[in-house]
This record gives sequence, structure tokens and C-alpha cells, in this order.
Amino acid sequence: MRLQRRSGSAAAALAAVALLAVLTGCTSSSTPSQSSTPTMTTASAAGCADVTALKSSLETLTQVKPAQDGVAALNTAIADVKASLAAAAASASSTLQPQVAQVKTAFAALQTSVTGLTADNLTQKAPSIAAALTQLGSATSALASTVAQNCPGS
Repeated sequence: MRLQRRSGSAAAALAAVALLAVLTGCTSSSTPSQSSTPTMTTASAAGCADVTALKSSLETLTQVKPAQDGVAALNTAIADVKASLAAAAASASSTLQPQVAQVKTAFAALQTSVTGLTADNLTQKAPSIAAALTQLGSATSALASTVAQNCPGS
């Protein structure tokens, strides 16, 4: 029994680390190119702020270790991402909307994979959670790239 929990916890931790690596790679210190549409920066200041908050909540999600922090901590982090995602989806400009929609789809897959998650079935659900986190990481990377190009100071 103890071996099963360790392998499940290891898989979940590995998935979280992989997503964190993707998210960390998204924060580029290079100077983003200026957008060819000057109205983008003015019209989407709130959208850029909400997307930045979304990115922060996603980073917090990746730091949760369900085996150590508990399933409740994971559920809380997921709820925070859900709220940040709703705000970003509502305020993002038309330029950011396609990538926000991709994150929303990937996040829905993660929510599905954690439905009914308990400490007892973490090992069984770890592969689907890892796959959902990978998909979410890819979508977040695409969003971060678009934000870097279209949101000044991001």
C-alpha cells in the first residue's frame, strides 16, 4: 500500500514539476516586439492583468503536492485557477481570446481528471492528471507567448 502511494505521489509530483518548467519557461526576460495594433495595449490592460493573475494561479497549482498537502489543497488551487480563468476569459481582448480558450479547454480536462479524487485513488488517477497537466502546460505556454507579444511589461 505504501509503495502504491509513493508511486502515485511521484507521478503527480513529476507532472507538477513538468508544468512548472513549462510555466517558468514562459517568463521571458527578452523584450517583446511591439504590437502592430496600438489599440491592443489600451483596450486590453485589464485583460493583460487578468491573464497575469491566471498565470500566477496556474503556478500555484503546480506547487501543490496532493500526497503531502492533501486533496483539499489541490481542490483549492483548482478553484483559484477557475476564478482567474473566468476573469481572464471575460476581459481578454480578441487577440488573447483564442489562447485563453485553449487554456480553458485544457483546464476543463484537468478538472475532469480530478473529479472524485481522493487520497485512496490518487495512484489510479495520476496518469490522467499528468496528461491533463501536460495539455494545460502547452496551452499556457501558447498564452504566455501571445501575452509577451501583446501586453507591454508582461
